[in-house]
Amino acid sequence: MIVRRALALAALALAASPALAAPERPTIVVGSPDFRPLPIAVAAFQGEGDAGAAATQTAEVVRADLVLSGLFDVLDPRGFLADPAEGFAAPSIRFARWADVGADGLAKARVRRGPGGLEGELHLYEVRAGREVLVKLLRVDGADARSLAHRMADEIVRYYTREPGIFATRIAAIRRGRGTWELVTQDMDGGNQQVLLSERSILMSPAWRPDGREILVTSYRSGRPELWAYRFSDRAFRPLGRQRNAFGGVYSPDGSRIAFTVSEGNVTDLWVMSADGSGARKLTSDPAIDVSPTWSPDGRRIAFVSDRSGTPQIYVMGADGSGARRLTFQGNYNQTPQWSPRGDLIAFTARDERKVFDVFVVAPDSGAISRITQDQGRTNEEPSWAPNGRLMIFRTDRNGGIQLVVSDARGDRQTPVTSGKTDLAAPAWGPLAP
Repeated sequence: MIVRRALALAALALAASPALAAPERPTIVVGSPDFRPLPIAVAAFQGEGDAGAAATQTAEVVRADLVLSGLFDVLDPRGFLADPAEGFAAPSIRFARWADVGADGLAKARVRRGPGGLEGELHLYEVRAGREVLVKLLRVDGADARSLAHRMADEIVRYYTREPGIFATRIAAIRRGRGTWELVTQDMDGGNQQVLLSERSILMSPAWRPDGREILVTSYRSGRPELWAYRFSDRAFRPLGRQRNAFGGVYSPDGSRIAFTVSEGNVTDLWVMSADGSGARKLTSDPAIDVSPTWSPDGRRIAFVSDRSGTPQIYVMGADGSGARRLTFQGNYNQTPQWSPRGDLIAFTARDERKVFDVFVVAPDSGAISRITQDQGRTNEEPSWAPNGRLMIFRTDRNGGIQLVVSDARGDRQTPVTSGKTDLAAPAWGPLAP
């Protein structure tokens, strides 16, 4: 990811007096080589009443989120002491002291328990301009300080980038136990893991509906692969469509269609149907193995894996099955394509002659390939993009056991988001939180 700091006009809502020239607002903009992370201090959050521990946890998670984004240089809180006389109003803030420790941005908050949950009042300041630029009251159900922190970090990212933050998103994955398969979700940073479904039969290939209300998954509970959908509203798990031996389904970006794979005898082709399971029809009719469809963001193209050239390679075709063309020509085993929500890249897994798996990205129009992982264990696979298309998550064995790692789109910053060993597979990054 290439990001640069540029100067833009100040936020209108919190601009200075109209009689004065509008102060410049530091904005993190994607696409320039002169990027450097924006230095920001996250002061200790103030807990009101019995919310002291929640305030401390909230501040810690906000710092971790901002570090994970790669957009900020988060100052070590051990490197500064906040003046206890400081309040939240801008006149009470000693901006010169924050500038002395190197902060361009300053985040402060107070956390309290409200009706049914936690409340957090986030304050954001531009240190050099000596002004408050954002005040946001956020609420979450229950006592979930992590969720409150993710919401705060999203607001900070939105202010500086003018893009939605992705910290409140969820990751779906399959966990293999002793004779069981589980469909689980977790925060994008590995916290708040929940088991949605536990089966004695195989589960695989989770994929989110674009509105986040359902997760499509392949289940073998009938003895053969079939598409099923888990619905969050009533925790219902229901079959989708009547096609037997169907697997690897993915929703189109508008949620109206599902592309999937059907195995019939020795033939494996791509199919598409309406999101309600009706109107299934073939997209490919090739004697080769065609699997792993992934939609372009505009829903007009589908990338997939086919061995029609002799080895598994990434192909791209129209969403109606027309005009299939080979996209990858390097290596002889390329699989698990995932089209970026930004449309500019397709991430995939490649296996080399040593049987080592690594993550790459390829430009869908030019075919230019870039490497994300190299010499980082024997397995780096199954990439899935964040909804902002700037980060991806994949599984790796680089630290001796399987972990999930979040990387930027260039592979420059890679951060494990699960501690120790995990048995999670097929991570699928969910949509933006409502």
